[in-house]
Amino acid sequence: MVYFFYNILTFTVFLVLKFLFLFVKPVRKELKKRKRSLNQIFSKTPEGKFVVWLHAASVGELDQARALTETIRKKHKNVFIIQSVFSSSVKESSFLDPLADVYFYLPLDLPHAYDRIFTHFKPQVLLVMAWDTWPNLLKTASRKGTKSYLCCASLSSQSSRKNPLVRSLTKASFRYLSGIYPSHELMAKEFEGLVAENTDFLVLGDTRFESVLGKLETKSPNPIFTEFVSDQKEFLNKNKPILLGSTYGVCEEYFTAYLKTHTDDAYYWIFPHKWDASRMEDWIPTLEKYGTVGVFSKVKKGEGFPKFLLFDLMGILAFAYQYGSFAYVGGAFTHRVHNTIEPAALGLPVITGPKISNAPEAIVMQELGGLFQAETEKEFVQKFALLVKDKTLREKMGKGNRNFVVENRGASDKIYNRVFANAQN
Repeated sequence: MVYFFYNILTFTVFLVLKFLFLFVKPVRKELKKRKRSLNQIFSKTPEGKFVVWLHAASVGELDQARALTETIRKKHKNVFIIQSVFSSSVKESSFLDPLADVYFYLPLDLPHAYDRIFTHFKPQVLLVMAWDTWPNLLKTASRKGTKSYLCCASLSSQSSRKNPLVRSLTKASFRYLSGIYPSHELMAKEFEGLVAENTDFLVLGDTRFESVLGKLETKSPNPIFTEFVSDQKEFLNKNKPILLGSTYGVCEEYFTAYLKTHTDDAYYWIFPHKWDASRMEDWIPTLEKYGTVGVFSKVKKGEGFPKFLLFDLMGILAFAYQYGSFAYVGGAFTHRVHNTIEPAALGLPVITGPKISNAPEAIVMQELGGLFQAETEKEFVQKFALLVKDKTLREKMGKGNRNFVVENRGASDKIYNRVFANAQN
């Protein structure tokens, strides 16, 4: 019965989108892009290979899927990988990654939306990352004989899926899963009452830890940044800057509030989420009231180290954390927190805003004492000041975060062994 009402809802959404398609250009462009990405996958065929379909909601979950795909390819040579994503925040350029054989945007979750995909590719296994369990996708997989698994499973205590109206749909769709593998013991308890008796349920970890550690261990930052830290090696050995990563306007406002009420001798590296030249030009005079300010692209060799260094070069934040004392990670005062695993992997304590329910690793880090979550400007200033002053606290939190990341390495192997042992049965 719950599926009946859900399908009425999805069909209503479908009709609304069809109407908007006629009159709203961005909607038309988006729907055309999604249809194009789906249609082009049928030019390829598995040709007798073992077919695995991985689905990720957005960018973070795609990182989880990629780490798992790497393990699958290493251990299962004759495999064909299908990778779907839902969010348009995943750019089409990501589809050029050769890890998967085909990529596409998931269609609207109508009852027969996936029939052609299952008929053409005949996937033996469907691996859904984290939480994006579309009811009709799981039901169709079951009807077509495909075993489905929820990997790196996460569910926050504030999740809408615990709402009585949604809970029954969640429980109904979860019964089509052959296995649910939470990312952490603290996540496992949130699934209480939702898991069917015959569903394999075991904490196997989060593959995103491997993705982050692999990136830090095997890749290099922009050579310009490498040269910069080499030139500043002696200074950085004595002075660990505080990093503000992925900042938005509100983050910068709250940091300014801290500067107005506190004096320190710290140095700051600030990485805006997007370099907005006009916003930075407006903010720089304010920062100059509290110390010298530099912009990374304009820093010249031999110049003194500014108190505030604003980075206008993208793609280096993950590597910059290794030089810091602690990190503020942005996003959580606006819509959702950004990557907290990167600073944690390098042994830094973390402070964020309130919206961390999308990031199970951040929730666990908070529970373990390695992450401060600030709800308001006042709370941000208080907790930020505490981390600036208390070196012992920073070291304790940072050590805990590093251990948390390292201990969670190996999730891909665990998931592979569990799923593919079951998938053969």
